[in-house]
Amino acid sequence: MPRKPDERITQAKELYLKGMKLVEIASQLNLPEGTVRRWKSTHKWESERSGKKSERSERKKGGQPGNHNATGPPGNKNAEKHGLFAKYLPEETKDIINQMTLDPLDILWDNIQIAYAAIVRAQQIMYVRDRDDKTTEKVEVKVGKIMGEKWEVQQAWDKQANFLKAQARAQSELRSLIKQYDELLHKNWELASEEQIGRIAHMKAQTDKLTGNNQEIEDMDEIEGDIYGSGS
Repeated sequence: MPRKPDERITQAKELYLKGMKLVEIASQLNLPEGTVRRWKSTHKWESERSGKKSERSERKKGGQPGNHNATGPPGNKNAEKHGLFAKYLPEETKDIINQMTLDPLDILWDNIQIAYAAIVRAQQIMYVRDRDDKTTEKVEVKVGKIMGEKWEVQQAWDKQANFLKAQARAQSELRSLIKQYDELLHKNWELASEEQIGRIAHMKAQTDKLTGNNQEIEDMDEIEGDIYGSGS
């Protein structure tokens, strides 16, 4: 049975969008300020509040909402989110920072997805066809008075052994991340969103499938779709 949405979250959001400070909201609703701050981050109230502010600003100027530049004119340092980052970091890094969340569950979830994606990709890259799947690669060429070549040969059992060791470590790390997520989720259960709650069950099912606990993998594309989303 799905959980009913917490009315306190709705009330807090409405007060925040009206311009009330977090400490004032917490006091009015008899909540810890940290709880309200977490809700703000989890449910991304700030983006909605910024949109409302921009619309009000445009109306005061006699303009139309939606026709403003959210980041301000080029070179306007007041529009930058972090002055230090604006000074030292490249644009690509700043774009990533601007999209980052400070919610611990969401940060941990990003790490889980990265670890899971790496495991799936490793299965494709390190695939060993059979016992005759041998790899021979030139690793060095000598020129001059002494000429020659150096080759490296990897037998199927060498490649498979290396793969199993690497995969075991990666899966152990993934299980550890999932356990941390599960523990943090239940520690703050009343503050978690429906999306955060639903993630863990889905990921556990996918990792069981990946490790063969429930069934063998017949289509790696299906698992990749679960990680990256459906195809374009």
